[in-house]
Order: sequence, then C-alpha cells, then structure tokens
Amino acid sequence: MNGMARRHGLGFTLVELMVTLAILIILTTIAVPGMTDLIRDARLSSQSDLLASTLNAARLEAIKRRQNVTVCPATDANTSTACSGNAGDWSTGILVFDGAAVIQRVQMKQGLTITTAATSVIFTGTLGSAAATTFTLCTTGRKEHQIDVTISGHVGKRINSATTCA
Repeated sequence: MNGMARRHGLGFTLVELMVTLAILIILTTIAVPGMTDLIRDARLSSQSDLLASTLNAARLEAIKRRQNVTVCPATDANTSTACSGNAGDWSTGILVFDGAAVIQRVQMKQGLTITTAATSVIFTGTLGSAAATTFTLCTTGRKEHQIDVTISGHVGKRINSATTCA
C-alpha cells in the first residue's frame, strides 16, 4: 500500500497540465508576432549591411589598385559579366567591376527593394567617389534603411524611423 501511495503522488494532474498548456499558449500567442517582426528587421538590416560592406570593399579595392572600381547593378548577379544600365536592377544583384573583369558578385534577397537614381557608383583610386548617391532599401512593413555614399567616398548607413516601407 505504501508503494501505491508513492506512485500515485508522482506526476501532474489533468488540471495542472491544462493550466500549464493554457499559459504556454498565451505566451506563444504574445511572443510569435514580435519574433516575426524581429526576424524581418534582422533580414533587412543584414541586406543593408551587405550593400554597405560591398561599397566599402570596392572603395578599398580602388585605393589598393590605384584605379577606378565600379559598383553597379546586374540583371543576374550569378552570370552577368557587365553592368546593367537600369537603376531598377540593384535589387536583383550587384557587381564590383574594375573595368576589365568582375571582382565580386553579390546576390540580393528576394522581397528587397533598392531604389536609387544612380546606375553605378565609381570609386576612384584617389580616395573618392565620382558622385554622391543614396540607396534606399525597403521590405514591406519595415523601416527604410538608407546607405549614403559621399563625394569623398565615405559610406554611411542610417535607418529612417519616420518612414515605413509600403
């Protein structure tokens, strides 16, 4: 009898199990939307960081080679051998080009929109950029990220918290 009493006292009752499951469901319902937003923000941030680091790498390559290095959009980042003249292709892929050969290819994630007026960014071998430009990166429902390239060649990133992407 003593062994049965001990065995009966172990474990959870049905009521305890139901209360635990109810609490778990409530916490999950609260946490999942926040995690989804966090993941979307992280994806957009990683893509804007990728663009900024690609631009910085091109700038350093131009200085190292003492010649112009061009960063430009590509119709297909995996196979293109020349720059696209369409500013809308930045969202597809990016090439880093030294005028004779492709130095680097960058594939951008689907669902990302990159807008800019520039069809290329040219870094000179003398620590500068041929022209200043701004890239705006967007994913639906997230705050827009902006990458600025100054005439001196400096690449900066900022998040425009006042504007949510449509």
